[in-house]
Amino acid sequence: MEKFVQVGPINVAYAVEGSGPAVLLIHGTGGSYEGTWGNLGKALAPDFTVITPNYSGSGKTQDAHERLELDDLVEQNAQAVMQEGFTHFHVVGYSLGAVVATAIAAKYPERVQSVTAIAGWVESDLAVAYQFDLWQKLFRQDRELFAQFAIHTGFSPAFYSSFQTLEQLHEFTANLAATLAEGTGKQAELDTRINLRPLLGKVTAPALAIGLTYDRMVPVEQTREMAALLPDARYHEIASGHLVLWEQEAELIETVLSFVRSTR
Repeated sequence: MEKFVQVGPINVAYAVEGSGPAVLLIHGTGGSYEGTWGNLGKALAPDFTVITPNYSGSGKTQDAHERLELDDLVEQNAQAVMQEGFTHFHVVGYSLGAVVATAIAAKYPERVQSVTAIAGWVESDLAVAYQFDLWQKLFRQDRELFAQFAIHTGFSPAFYSSFQTLEQLHEFTANLAATLAEGTGKQAELDTRINLRPLLGKVTAPALAIGLTYDRMVPVEQTREMAALLPDARYHEIASGHLVLWEQEAELIETVLSFVRSTR
């Protein structure tokens, strides 16, 4: 069921399914809950109330038409779960969503019961900022070209064995380009300015950082650093590129389910 919550000037769209304790799922740059969380949400729903917002510029949540700040996304997600009446909740985030999830756990330590950060990073160094600057330019110039670059850098070499021809890959690229959020460029601009270092020590909830061995978007060393700096964190690594929800979804779902259930 899709609902809305007003957060400042933004009417935030989110979906709710399942029953039980709350789990907040936060998507990554250029994504949406519709295109990211389907199978993980279904796996969690028998035991949890799954709340999946679309933040500024994704899905039916409008673009703010001004520079996006990390705290904007923190509140857009946190207010959705609080509107559903939950004072305590688990948070799972992917990529930029992992950054947002960690920031929520730092801002609301009394509310967050666990945080799972999939392919997250602590601080955007020059290499990360340079990459996301390129994302903005490609997205403005040609969305299909942007999608091709994302696929090229987002999967491990083994992923390509599921395709037989270049034409099949181009069809896959076109399908991805059609799903890109209107706010992709603005979200990517935020990616260039991330710095969680002042926040990590405020996270009191147990955390799981999931690194991706072949990640060329968020190098696995950066997710390992996040695990090392969080006060109460464990680390798990999956042999995948950054687009793990499309490459190694079954292992990811099993890993997330096991951790969230263990912290109920």
